[in-house]
Amino acid sequence: MDIKELYQGLWSAVNGVCDKCYLKNRPRATSEKERPDTYIVIRLPFPIVSNEIGDEDEYNDFSTMAQIEIYVRDKVSNKNVNELNVSVLSTKVSKVRKLFPISNKTFVAYKPTVRVYDDDGDGFSVAIIQCVLKTK
Repeated sequence: MDIKELYQGLWSAVNGVCDKCYLKNRPRATSEKERPDTYIVIRLPFPIVSNEIGDEDEYNDFSTMAQIEIYVRDKVSNKNVNELNVSVLSTKVSKVRKLFPISNKTFVAYKPTVRVYDDDGDGFSVAIIQCVLKTK
């Protein structure tokens, strides 16, 4: 089981859905012209569990939950400073959900579950897609 391959496989699958794609965390600060309107953060925040009976890990049988976080910049208007850009968020979530099951030579990611949050406090609305990730 190679964590780098898990991140790279998920990255390859979702890259291009949003303006940018980050692993684990988004950058704290970026310049105005580098600041994307949409981006994805790929995280593996849960324990990676061996599904094997023995301690040898000879079958490379591991599982975990992966998170694909989709961030969309809120609309700004006089009436509402942080208005959810629901059409863009919905489109991005649909594009990612249509990728499932995500499979390559290393793993398969399946059973996506979507959670939508109002905002992240920095001017973005967030949808989090959690899925089961199982190595091959």
